[in-house]
Parts: sequence; C-alpha cells; structure tokens
Amino acid sequence: MRQLLYVSKTEPEIALLRRSAELSVQGIDRAVTAAMPGMTERDLARLVAAAMVEGDAAPKFVIVTSGPRSALADTIVTDRAIQPGDLVRFDVGCLFEGYWSDIGRTAVVGEPTALQRSRYDAIYAAEQAQLETAKAGLIAGDLFDLGMKTVEAGGIKGYRRQHCGHGIGAEVYEHPIIAADVDVPLLAGMTYCFETPYYELGWGGMMVEDTVLVTEDGAVSFTDTDRTLRVIPA
Repeated sequence: MRQLLYVSKTEPEIALLRRSAELSVQGIDRAVTAAMPGMTERDLARLVAAAMVEGDAAPKFVIVTSGPRSALADTIVTDRAIQPGDLVRFDVGCLFEGYWSDIGRTAVVGEPTALQRSRYDAIYAAEQAQLETAKAGLIAGDLFDLGMKTVEAGGIKGYRRQHCGHGIGAEVYEHPIIAADVDVPLLAGMTYCFETPYYELGWGGMMVEDTVLVTEDGAVSFTDTDRTLRVIPA
C-alpha cells in the first residue's frame, strides 16, 4: 500500500501560490464589478480569465454559474443571462509558474433575500472558524468537524460534505484532505484551500473558498479581499 508523504512548501513555492491566488481573486473582483443584469455567465468568465492571462497565469477552471445553475458544482459556463434575484457563484483557479489556485466567491443580483443572507452567513462563519482555528498540529478531521458543526449551527440543517478543504500546490488537490476521520495533523508550511459550499438543486448554490498558509500560530490567508456576499446592482 502506497504511503502518502506530507510535505511543507518552501518560501519560493509559497510566493508562487500567493500570486496564483491573487490573480484568481482579481479576476472575480473584475467580473463582479462589471456585472449587470443581462450579462451572461460566459461574459463574466471571460473577465475572470482575462485577469489571469494578464498576470501571466493560465486559466485552468473558470466556473461561473447563476440562478438555479449555481447549484451545479463542476460544470461549464453557458450563455444564460444573469437576472435580478440570481445567485452568481464563482469557483475559479489558474496555474502560475506551475502552482495552482482555487478560489470561491458568491454574489447576488440585487439585495439578497433573508434566506440567501442567512445561508451565506452560515457557510461564511464556518470558513471563518476554520481560518481562525487552523494551526500546525491540529488534526485535519477535527477541522472538518468544526466546519460542519458551524454550518449547522448557522441554520443549514442536514448539511453534508465529503470534505471542507484540501491541500494545494503543484497539484490542485493535495493530501491531507480536510475530511471526516482523517487522523493527520497539519504541518507548518502546508498550504490549504478551506471551503464550505452549499448546493441545493432548484434553489441555487453558494461558496466561499480561500487559500491559506498553515503556521505554528495559525493560518494566514493569501488574499486580502471582500469575502462577504457581494451585491450586483439590479
């Protein structure tokens, strides 16, 4: 049986991962700023990808889904036009000098409903709890349990996930995964994506996902950006 090797990143690797994450966030911010009713998922995805390319990165996945389609986790963009009331979910990643990013954000067209707001607050609180708790020595499975319990405490009952995060580096998914019963401690120098998305077919989906560096004292995010539920003027 092959034994997994868990490796911390070097300072040059960390710098490349940080830049990759920054370019993904810049792409999302550009799309959200430009977005208006009538623009299509494809229009927004082009704006995300353009920011990546301008930063000398290669777009690898640019998932922009809207309305009921926002509940489709890994899918292609379409010519569906965004409309007032829609959730618009971004899940994007690029490759910068061999190192990946994987960033998630959510917007809503017009002021969010109470349900949209409360559900986003729940997943945001869960990711925030992970960010505030993670540090070297913490068991990956315990961090997963924290994310799941925080979402449920926020009012999303029956929340189900296979994982609430994954390592990232020269591969978009690296071990150990933040999942149930993963009895592996985080190490200083590991880089992770923390995520607590929610999907409901027929209603929509939302997510917030960030890349962080694990240290002895905590977790440091690679991006300083607005992680709240963004509002696109209707």
